[in-house]
Amino acid sequence: MRDREFLASLRHQEQQFRAGREGAHPFIVAFEGRFIRRMRALGVPMFAHEVWRMPERQDELYRAGRSKAKAGQSPHNFGCAVDLVHGTQGWNLNDQQWSLIGHVGKEVALSLGVKLVWGGDWKFYDPAHWELADWRVIRGVFQSNPDVRTVPEALALLAKERSQV
Repeated sequence: MRDREFLASLRHQEQQFRAGREGAHPFIVAFEGRFIRRMRALGVPMFAHEVWRMPERQDELYRAGRSKAKAGQSPHNFGCAVDLVHGTQGWNLNDQQWSLIGHVGKEVALSLGVKLVWGGDWKFYDPAHWELADWRVIRGVFQSNPDVRTVPEALALLAKERSQV
């Protein structure tokens, strides 16, 4: 898993900009950044394959059997999830390697005080996937307020609604 030479490469640097993060939940962005830095300190190159996912892409993955969620049913569609993969091996890691990644990710989430769910704990094994435990609350804001376009807008509206209660 370790590949310090690749960590220093231009290709690894370019991977860090692959995933669209515009409008993503700040907790997901913070988790991703700290997780990648932690893995880098261990000599393991990781990158975010996807954060924000367009509905068309979600349906494509669903039709291909690579997702159980259709468009609008995935936390990626609301910027509330991240898929983190190895820089050279992608998803081709063994169970022990994914277990290490899960352990590090859970430590990082705990250090940030962020409640995340790891896809490596699911029956539909998806060890690259991390999502906010309460992402459905944000989805509800998007669905009931069509003018809301980004997670920060959804969070602001949610805070406003809660302060009026």
